[in-house]
Amino acid sequence: MNRIILFIIIMAQVFTGAVAQERIVKIDFESGTFLNNPQIPFDEPLVIIGETGKDIEFVKVNVFYEGKDYILHSYVWNRFESNLSETFNIVIPPVLKSNTKYDFEIITYKLITNAQKEQLSKNLENRIRFLLMNNIYFDGKNVVVNKPKNVYDQLEDLISESLKYQESKNLIPIEAPSSLVLQELKKQSDFKFSRFFKKVNRTEKNEIANQLIDQKVGHLVKLINSELAPFFNSDLVQHHKQVNIKSVKTDKEPFTLPVNVGMYGWNKTVDINNTSVENINFTPGIGLTIPFNNKGEFASKSRMFDSFGFSAGILLQPIVDANGTEYVTPGVNLPVYTGLGFRLFKVARFNAGVLIIGKEGSQNFDNLTLLPTAGLALELNLWMGIKK
Repeated sequence: MNRIILFIIIMAQVFTGAVAQERIVKIDFESGTFLNNPQIPFDEPLVIIGETGKDIEFVKVNVFYEGKDYILHSYVWNRFESNLSETFNIVIPPVLKSNTKYDFEIITYKLITNAQKEQLSKNLENRIRFLLMNNIYFDGKNVVVNKPKNVYDQLEDLISESLKYQESKNLIPIEAPSSLVLQELKKQSDFKFSRFFKKVNRTEKNEIANQLIDQKVGHLVKLINSELAPFFNSDLVQHHKQVNIKSVKTDKEPFTLPVNVGMYGWNKTVDINNTSVENINFTPGIGLTIPFNNKGEFASKSRMFDSFGFSAGILLQPIVDANGTEYVTPGVNLPVYTGLGFRLFKVARFNAGVLIIGKEGSQNFDNLTLLPTAGLALELNLWMGIKK
């Protein structure tokens, strides 16, 4: 008996270890590939490892759909001071789709010196000042900002482009320009300067205007620098090497169809004594969903909505109006629905569509009615439990 118990314990430990084991792929930086071109998992963690020098402080992995230019997922490796190894490993959780191709971008970073950081900050400040000086001008009457929202958008693009090769090792985000900068640009545009220009000639007016422009630009540059300060005061790393690995395929998942079981709402109106009477109710239903190829940016980045698809099924009871008349789909004897919808939080599906109905007992397809419906259902994988 004791031997049987011991055998069960050992087998359980072996099974647990096998389940917990992570798949590992290694990057070859020279060829820009994963060694042996493996397929990667979608339903278990993936560990990406690679060799680096001791001066590599930070590594980032960006995941894209094959051929797409927006990032689906991003993960980093950040060296601790006590870590003197020449390898890195990054764990990708089970967030990928089965039987799908992905592109991987792996970027390594080196720490920059205080002198390099100071020069980077100074160059960015000069570019910000130049942009503002070209968009704040004297129109002969007032000092104006050329379309404040456009200038704000240009500042965002300028800062993002100027710092695209740098990252904060302390994971401090770039939070400039803020909405306060936009408010200051709008405030300047709305301000009237006529009181500054009373009883002065053209030359004096231009001098005063130039002084006001310098003051305004200086104020805005100082404000933006203060917003950039937390980023520049952190330990900054700079892009060193980049590898792009294309068309990496995930494992295939056994074919399943999503089954929806839930409640569907409807409103059947009937005329009683020349008065329109509504009957709003909910009926349980069951159906199948054919998912679309959801590779759009919204579906990929949304934490709430995903897996758009076409659904069809039946309600489990007839539709009944206020007169007690029952409606079904001829030939099925239950109401049939079709619709489009999306998945919520990975386990529920919202559908909106129509019921195809006629009076119960009628076999005349010419008198069918399309009745709007919407429903919320638990989504299951046929034969496989809750869909993930």
